[in-house]
Amino acid sequence: MNDTLAHPLVQAYLSSVGEGTAALPDVRRQDLLADLREHIEVALADSETVDEGSVRRVLDQLGTPGEIVAAALAEEAGGGPVPESARRTAITLCLIVVALPASLIPVIGPFFALAAVIAALVRLWKSPQWARKEKRQATLLMLSPVIAVPVLAVVFSVASGGLTPVALMAALLAAVPLPVAAAVRLHRSAAQVRLQLR
Repeated sequence: MNDTLAHPLVQAYLSSVGEGTAALPDVRRQDLLADLREHIEVALADSETVDEGSVRRVLDQLGTPGEIVAAALAEEAGGGPVPESARRTAITLCLIVVALPASLIPVIGPFFALAAVIAALVRLWKSPQWARKEKRQATLLMLSPVIAVPVLAVVFSVASGGLTPVALMAALLAAVPLPVAAAVRLHRSAAQVRLQLR
């Protein structure tokens, strides 16, 4: 197995985190660096060759050194929300937005939509960057189409003289803004957390 920790990108990354967390108690700082080393080694263990691309992918998944430092300092201070990587946030928000439109895919759509909703909720509630209140609001907006779509479908079918595919499609389209609103709110909140910790 290659010595992954000797790679220049890994060395620069760990050095940056080490310098940024100099204010932490030494034991806490060493634990953080040990955790990062272990994660990097495990993530790259299956690679036959440790090239620059694979190293960058692993480091990108961890987040920037600045994000790691900010999270560690905030945690030590007992301070508010801790930002996660922009990439992780983007995946969560995409899952929130894509779930309802995905339900329109023939045959597999409902299963794909359900999987997207479950994944989004798990990621949302495990994330340290959003407050409990924000998580509850986002969950409510994400799940509201379950009630809104049937109600809107009935309203549109009464207006058009029967339940038609057009009425059902109109109901789905009318409900799309609800999870989109959740994603927009969460995006703004995550961006604000990142700005505060810069």
